[in-house]
Amino acid sequence: MIAADRVLPVVATAIGGFVAGYSIRESLGQDVFHIESTGKWYGAFVTAQWAGSLTVLTAVLVLVMVHRRRPRISAALATVLGLLLVALPSFVPIAANQAVTTNALGAGALVGICGFIAGGRRLPSGGIAGGLLGSMLFYSAISQLRGPREGRWMDVLPGPYLVGSTVPLLLLLATTVVLLVAVRRASVGRFETSDAVAALVLGFVCLVVYIYLGNTTSTAATWMFAVAIVVLVAYGVAFDLGGRDGRYMMSGLAIAASGVNALGWGDASWWIFVVAAVLFVGAMGVGLRRDLTLAACGLLAVVTAAGLLPIGDDSINAVGTVFYCVLHPVAVGLLIGSARATRVVASTIGPLVPFVLTLFSVSAPVPPRVFGWVDGTSDDYVPPIVWLKSPLPVGVVVAVIVILVCLVLGSRVEREHHDRVSDSSGP
Repeated sequence: MIAADRVLPVVATAIGGFVAGYSIRESLGQDVFHIESTGKWYGAFVTAQWAGSLTVLTAVLVLVMVHRRRPRISAALATVLGLLLVALPSFVPIAANQAVTTNALGAGALVGICGFIAGGRRLPSGGIAGGLLGSMLFYSAISQLRGPREGRWMDVLPGPYLVGSTVPLLLLLATTVVLLVAVRRASVGRFETSDAVAALVLGFVCLVVYIYLGNTTSTAATWMFAVAIVVLVAYGVAFDLGGRDGRYMMSGLAIAASGVNALGWGDASWWIFVVAAVLFVGAMGVGLRRDLTLAACGLLAVVTAAGLLPIGDDSINAVGTVFYCVLHPVAVGLLIGSARATRVVASTIGPLVPFVLTLFSVSAPVPPRVFGWVDGTSDDYVPPIVWLKSPLPVGVVVAVIVILVCLVLGSRVEREHHDRVSDSSGP
């Protein structure tokens, strides 16, 4: 029974976090850039940034609700509601542009419930981070394993394009059972209202900055201005949280910056995915036992800088590809294992920072887009097993600088919090 009480929260939060993260990514349409470039009025409400911001808002509201009255009953209701929202397109006609919002609401409810189950404890909080960031790191690889399926189109086809559930119903049912059992056995942790307000501010600022300064149609100058604003706000939130919780938020920002480069996965890349996933989980285990935050941030900066290396004769950045296949999962795993939070809101929202901050993964400055049907690519072209995709050098340089800033500011937040606590406690 004691072993179950230790293992169940970790398993539940890892599964819940993974389902939430994957459903966010899977719900996004394939014509977001087209919608933003044509100035559609609903363009701000179908992006990855909108989905991430709405997920944070929902997760915080769920945490507030379940800590106010009858926590376990409220948490059980929120669990069922969140999973029903993710499954909704399987029962009700939902258009692709609407599904971005419904999935974000469902994912936010799941993340909030996982935060309630974790209660700020070290291992269950690691489960949330592992599930969410694992879905972020390996989404494209897992999509290849699922096989070809129709894309989600939000504007380029006439009439509403109806979609299905982003996660198989059988998996959603199993997730519901696991989370409900974990909720029933969960202890109610301490909830800090000020932390919730800080998280909401961060989500709102990221959304506004993306819409007006940092979306895919922005210039390099306005994009860098947007990055500067978000880093300052993130530091303010981290300083308000203080201690390890503040450092955890800065670690999330560093991971978000490393997403400026991304891997493309081919049909035969499953074995590379397996190796990378094992490295990720193993690095998390090492980080949970030893505080290697400084080494992890340094490694993350080196890996991100690999996006600046010149490509080879085959138009592939071979060194950068190896770094992102092998070292990037290790760096992220070490970082989230080491920079663990101690309070409910920080442990819940920290791993969501890469989802709520898409300035690097989505809208970093890129060369003019060229499509396969006009750039001379032959119809029988076979892509590599796995390859690295990078933006213009300015995006990579800014990302590396942000990671180093996170390293410095994260250590400063923890040190200043320790000094404030020491001063307030007296001699």
